[in-house]
Amino acid sequence: MDTGKGIIIFIRHGQTDWNTCGKMQGREEIPLNEVGLEQAVFASRGLKEFCKKTGFKFTKVISSPLSRASVTGKMIAEAVGCDTFYCDERIIERDFGVLSGKPYDKASRYITGDVCEIPSLEPVSALVERVNEFIRDNASVNDRIICVTHGAVTRIYADQAKKADGYEIKAPFLENCHLVVYSYDGTEPVLEGYNVSPCELDKLIYEGK
Repeated sequence: MDTGKGIIIFIRHGQTDWNTCGKMQGREEIPLNEVGLEQAVFASRGLKEFCKKTGFKFTKVISSPLSRASVTGKMIAEAVGCDTFYCDERIIERDFGVLSGKPYDKASRYITGDVCEIPSLEPVSALVERVNEFIRDNASVNDRIICVTHGAVTRIYADQAKKADGYEIKAPFLENCHLVVYSYDGTEPVLEGYNVSPCELDKLIYEGK
């Protein structure tokens, strides 16, 4: 990666009980479970070690307002020594409407593309636009940002984003507290890494893909 550009890292929050039982989880206030808290600690330590090892400094940590993301984000901000932490509604989870709380394996066929079968489902185009607006308002070529958000937001935005030359998303599933990494030239984010462990971030940024 070109470390002379801005860097935007999206990280999925830690695990919740709805994650483990396969429920569609939208904007409900579902807290981290015990495993999720452990994952947040693991991610925080991994990112802290990355900063210590490389001298890298994050300028902002921004979170979805839902507690499963904001708790994860506060832990990360403290670990990496970033004083600037705040929440932004534009990286909240996708609104699944009446599908929220339904078994994922039964509802998942409705959630790809701009479908009209479920009027209460937030369209992909609306999600991408709000994330683009969020990036325009919060990022610059001088920023190194961590954005703590949700599974659908990270997956959908990565799928729609411009990819680095030759880069492909090989495993669309994103693990809890794993990273999606973009370079940023001030115009648009470019996907550089997907489903990256916090402990392996230095390999992507300093050693290439």
